[in-house]
Amino acid sequence: MHATIQKPLEEILRFFREEEKVFVVGCGNCAEKCRSGGAEQAREMKKRLEEKGIKVTGWAATPSGSSLCKLSSAKKLLLEEHKQGVEQADSFLVLACGQGIHTVMDATGGKLVHPGCDTIFGGETVSEDFITEYCSLCGECIVEETGGLCPLTLCSKGLLNGPCGGSKDGKCEVDKEKDCGWQLIYERLKAIGKLDLLKSYKEPKNYAKWSKPRSLKLEEKKATFKSLAGLRVVGE
Repeated sequence: MHATIQKPLEEILRFFREEEKVFVVGCGNCAEKCRSGGAEQAREMKKRLEEKGIKVTGWAATPSGSSLCKLSSAKKLLLEEHKQGVEQADSFLVLACGQGIHTVMDATGGKLVHPGCDTIFGGETVSEDFITEYCSLCGECIVEETGGLCPLTLCSKGLLNGPCGGSKDGKCEVDKEKDCGWQLIYERLKAIGKLDLLKSYKEPKNYAKWSKPRSLKLEEKKATFKSLAGLRVVGE
């Protein structure tokens, strides 16, 4: 999931021009789980904006568990279920991740969109109250050699071949509150009996695979991934 935090109201208010009419859009999946943009937050944002004198034509959010970044869902929500309020709006305040923002723009034919949240990372929902990052979406996964734990993400310096030497008592020298990523990897490999994997050298990352924007085209029997590193076809 994508972890998001809502922007301060003062920052959001600076986005709007005088007399601009705004429609608030929320996401019932990731943003709802982060309590930054579900139905409750979208409804509350409408109220907060109106109290500041902003003209709000309505609000909407995808159903609980449904992602705003699915274009068909966004079109149904905005162009069918809330058509009147959408047509009256000059712009949309989107309480979702960056992908949801772009989806609203596409669903409305390129209308003006404003970000209501900051997207901080993609992570795992450990519990209803805790989300943590385990993957940097680098496009070149090496966790087979590190017990399923990603050193690029868990190590503050992104080191691929062991710790920097600055950690103390299992904590990172960059942030004493964080566990050393390579200490976690060592303990994981020891637990599964694969400490010998530490002897292998990990080649430098091919950052062309991390180049933006990337795309994934899904077909019936194959998927085509495209990045600066070139095309990669999976399947028949």
